[in-house]
Amino acid sequence: METITRKTTLAPLVLLFTLAGLLLLSGCARYARTVNTLYEPTANVRGGSGEIYIVIEESRQTNSPDIKWVLGKVKDDDNNVIDEVFSPSSQAEIVQTAFGQEFKRAGYTVIATTKRPGAEQRVLDLTKVEIELDQISDFADLNAKCRVLVGVDLFKNGQQIKRLQYEATSSKTDIKDRDMLARSVLEDALQSIMQKAMPELHSLFNQ
Repeated sequence: METITRKTTLAPLVLLFTLAGLLLLSGCARYARTVNTLYEPTANVRGGSGEIYIVIEESRQTNSPDIKWVLGKVKDDDNNVIDEVFSPSSQAEIVQTAFGQEFKRAGYTVIATTKRPGAEQRVLDLTKVEIELDQISDFADLNAKCRVLVGVDLFKNGQQIKRLQYEATSSKTDIKDRDMLARSVLEDALQSIMQKAMPELHSLFNQ
């Protein structure tokens, strides 16, 4: 009877550890290592026309599918770094794409480039881009935090007309859809930047 009692007592514990192992293997208690952004425009700007050149440094352009850019770190609940967060696009390319989507939606023709064009063009030069995307992963849940900082120079008719900087943050905690959480906070921060920037940029380019 003693042996049977011990087995009965241990059975729930064995089942618990088995289920925990299955959750880890299935990815339910994991996190996103690679973040692919599919940006959705959100700024309420319309009535644009003509060309807008959006410029990033050539060194921030991805020239090979084998290149991965580090956006941030993954830590456990003891604050130990256990991994990194990667993107197939550089921080500058991510912001360049987001601005491109917003300007297209507003009615402009967008040219994404690494070189400033001639003097007659309207140019948005992304002079500074920082994206910090960190995750804290434990057995119970996942927390993701994102900070985006963007510095821009505006040129019109060959003259610099403005230098601006925008910053936004986003943070979320979830127990499911963990592979989407990092992408979600990144998109939220980008959309916050665009909601601040687009009305001002649209106005300046059309003065």
